[in-house]
Amino acid sequence: MLQPFLDLLLPARCAGCGAVGDLVCDGCLGSLTRPPEHAVPTPCPAGLPQVWAACEYDGPVRRLLVAHKERGRHDLTPVLGLLLGRAVSAATGVGRPALVVPVPSRPSSARKRGYDHARRLAARAAATAPGPLVAGHVLRLQAAVADQGGLDAAARSRNLAGAIVATRPLTDWPLVVVVDDVMTTGSTVAECAR
Repeated sequence: MLQPFLDLLLPARCAGCGAVGDLVCDGCLGSLTRPPEHAVPTPCPAGLPQVWAACEYDGPVRRLLVAHKERGRHDLTPVLGLLLGRAVSAATGVGRPALVVPVPSRPSSARKRGYDHARRLAARAAATAPGPLVAGHVLRLQAAVADQGGLDAAARSRNLAGAIVATRPLTDWPLVVVVDDVMTTGSTVAECAR
């Protein structure tokens, strides 16, 4: 009963474009419907596995991710998880069992946000993509790393070298899919794959 009154005072705004109405308006949802594509950064870091990108990090997609990650918009998890789930499906093929592993967040970043956004998205992606998929938080940072923002590809690779480890063996899974919200240089994904 309270929600209609709140909607009159503070109407919902699209997190992608700011239009009054929905959490994500039809126009912004339309920009999220293209199929996942292979993505290869230039230069490509050594050890980068095959990468499937759900969308280009631009426009409404960028604004949705920033709202989820930096502004605590947990209500965007279903939309972003479904989007990521499509990329996971492209990577695994429909019906293949896989462990969906989020890139580990720096503990200080997760504390500051109050949650681990990558873990949340990986869980939602595994739940929405077809196939026997399980989300597993099995990677952790074993060394302090600097914030990657502002670092070029070579500096990102040096920053992460040897910093990420598996907390348990992954040999029980025929396929492990590493997921991240944004791939810039590919250094983080390559280090996770290592």
